[in-house]
Amino acid sequence: MSSKHFLLAMVASVILAISFFSARYYYFSSRFVEVEPHRGDLVEAVYALGKVITDQHFEVKIGVISTVKNVYVSEGESVKKGDQLIELDSNILFRAPFDGIVTWVASHNGETALPQMTLLRVDNVQNRYIELTLEQEGALRVQVGQPAKVSFESLRGTVLSGKVTALFSRNDEFLAHVKVDDLAESVLPGMTADVSVEVGKITNALLIPVKAVTGGKVLIKHANGKREKMKLIIGHVDGQWAEVKGNDLREGDTVLLPKNQKE
Repeated sequence: MSSKHFLLAMVASVILAISFFSARYYYFSSRFVEVEPHRGDLVEAVYALGKVITDQHFEVKIGVISTVKNVYVSEGESVKKGDQLIELDSNILFRAPFDGIVTWVASHNGETALPQMTLLRVDNVQNRYIELTLEQEGALRVQVGQPAKVSFESLRGTVLSGKVTALFSRNDEFLAHVKVDDLAESVLPGMTADVSVEVGKITNALLIPVKAVTGGKVLIKHANGKREKMKLIIGHVDGQWAEVKGNDLREGDTVLLPKNQKE
């Protein structure tokens, strides 16, 4: 081979190599974004949907057939302790046993009241809490006294603080009660809330995006430019970050996260 042909072959090889590495660089840069692992605190939480419950209510029921003589209140009306609620033809008068709101009126003047039928109901909306239904794994981690964060869909800008006050099972369901501070009067029994219970906190942890972890493996770019899928030891996780244990990550390593998964 002449020196001219050899030179042309060398130039072609260099061009091909540059093209290959350029295409490879474009592929990764267009599909992935580099995220540097960092040190920080990680709060691990159990998430659940809750319902607002009141722990004090009063229902008017009778044991014999009667006729309603007078109904003194209407649904949604606030009452004070001792206020008249409903009177029957036998001159039996029911009064409010505490301050609250009338949440149910099923009978009206002149109507027949049947035995064990709920004629009227009053709820004390001052004593409210959130009842959570937990998965078994979550119930194993939740404990009385743990802090909780509560938010309502219609109040997305507001996050309320609370605390777990009870944990128990009922009919093979795992339930927890969360008492919330400063619950607004507009939050009524029966409303639903998103609740996160803090079950663990790690300080100064090495953190990577949780979306970068697939089957315990993470695509890593080393300081020398080499890319590698590594099996990492993952510790605590929250909705965004995952704790990396051990010394597998080295200084200068970055995590390659698909761009369509970047927050």
